[in-house]
Amino acid sequence: MSWSRLMVVGLMVVVVSYKVKYMMKEPPLPHLEPDPWWGPGEPQDEDVSINRFSISVSDEDLRDFKARLALPLRLTPALEDANFTYGMNSDTLQEIVEHWREKYDWRKREARLNSYPHFKTRIEGLDIHFMRANSKIGSAKNVKAVPLLLIHGWPGSFVEFYDILPLLNHPQEGSNVVFDVICASIPGYGFSQSSSKQGFGNIETAQVFLKLMKRLGYEKFYLQGGDWGSLIATNMAIMYPDHILGVHVNMVFVNSPAVTLKMILGAYLPAGVLVAKEDQNKLYPLSNLFSMMVIESGYMHIQSTKPDTIGAALNQNPVSLAAYILEKFSTWTHKDNPHKPDGGLLHSNFPISLDNMLDNICIYWFTNSITTSVRFYSEGFNKKTYGKLDTIPVRVPAGLASFPQEILNLPKNFIAHKFYNIVTYNEQPAGGHFAAMERPALLAVDLHKFVTTLEKTT
Repeated sequence: MSWSRLMVVGLMVVVVSYKVKYMMKEPPLPHLEPDPWWGPGEPQDEDVSINRFSISVSDEDLRDFKARLALPLRLTPALEDANFTYGMNSDTLQEIVEHWREKYDWRKREARLNSYPHFKTRIEGLDIHFMRANSKIGSAKNVKAVPLLLIHGWPGSFVEFYDILPLLNHPQEGSNVVFDVICASIPGYGFSQSSSKQGFGNIETAQVFLKLMKRLGYEKFYLQGGDWGSLIATNMAIMYPDHILGVHVNMVFVNSPAVTLKMILGAYLPAGVLVAKEDQNKLYPLSNLFSMMVIESGYMHIQSTKPDTIGAALNQNPVSLAAYILEKFSTWTHKDNPHKPDGGLLHSNFPISLDNMLDNICIYWFTNSITTSVRFYSEGFNKKTYGKLDTIPVRVPAGLASFPQEILNLPKNFIAHKFYNIVTYNEQPAGGHFAAMERPALLAVDLHKFVTTLEKTT
């Protein structure tokens, strides 16, 4: 490294370190009202009963869905050789819609979704939906059942977890635990009621989910999540450490001055100084990383600023909704998918079945929840509590699963600025953003290892 470049790096270190010193002071936790009312109108006496229900779309709603799906498509021919680099390819969408019309059977899929029991209970004025998968220890010996709250993200739902549940609530080789699993729907997603008032974001969701678990009789429990589920789980671990036995996430994003400094300096310093040689491709060159983030974050800007506009457009026709959501399933499962004619979605090797993805889309459609789900971005990014927990560390035990095709993967020493007690950190051989749907076996093994490690020490 030349002296001039070394001097630039040294100056950057001095200036940024000075700023970091004052920015890294741990702020207090945000104050939340203990019993707010997010439902419509004025607060009422809350019914705390837990009520069983089954997913049952009315014949009228199903006829309306099929009628809209049957409308002639108005598609624009794709540019030659563009594949998915401009978004959803019209030829692929045509093929998906034909399958949806002719081969997909909602009533059969509905029966599958009801294979686990569903419930609702009212918390802070909102009907909160959750699904249970109780542990099945059977004749297994030296196996302990522990509670687990499983949290989805966007554009997912509780549908994400059907393939992983049998791997969690049944004994697995090498694990001394099974899980009593609670899959809760984020308010505004699927069958969980959306807030009628402004200001309900991921921090407020953390409080609702704590109340849910306590109402179910779990004073202490484990957490697992990806996407929004990762952030909500992380926030719960920060805000309620006395109730969290451990937190496991498969998408890790750390937003702190120290990490920003390391990321920038690592681009100038030799590999191995700040960023390990094997982690260089996760971040560098920064131009590629930033370009990818700009290309893949357009949806976030729209949903953070004008959620009701995009929601209204998507809510008129299931094909529009599918085009918007399936494009994310394509790009976020593998970074090479935009360069494939079908975005990978129709290839036999695609890790998620088309019907499973259509199940997820149908949940958004039949619950009329796409608008309320994307509002979660606006409430999360455009409010006074945004970023309040960014510089507060997670001190409860943490398990981190790094999937290679995740949107962003940070090196372990970056993540350590947020997670102070990393029990397990494992680089996975394959998989992307929708880990529970794409690679349920890998995610389940990682979660079992994490919890087994903790339970052996207690």
